[in-house]
Amino acid sequence: MGIDVPKSCTFSNVSAGIILPEDGSEAQGAFSLLCNTGSFSTVFSMDSKAAHGQFQVTNPNGVSLPIEGAVSLFNNDYRLDHSIGYIGFIGQVLDYIVKVKLQAPTTATTPAGVYTDTFRVNVTY
Repeated sequence: MGIDVPKSCTFSNVSAGIILPEDGSEAQGAFSLLCNTGSFSTVFSMDSKAAHGQFQVTNPNGVSLPIEGAVSLFNNDYRLDHSIGYIGFIGQVLDYIVKVKLQAPTTATTPAGVYTDTFRVNVTY
């Protein structure tokens, strides 16, 4: 008799959304990650990455505003698209903070509209 338990991770306490302030100050969101394996890696990214590597939020008309972002864990900030490896965190909840801001405040010439993007976490084990 035996059982084979597959490796898995669970997300919880995920912020519903992050609203970026028009003045360019930082906005934050959060999520928790719990894995049942002793080693895994994560990559944090956004969907709308420009060809030159800049992350951005985009409105329905295709107008984009550049943003800066990072993910914080244990008071260390990691840039987006950075891979982080973990060893020895089996069964330990990891609490992350997502930090995002516009590179420059909006102005009277910034086209009106709702600008969005999607934050993604890719976990490999």
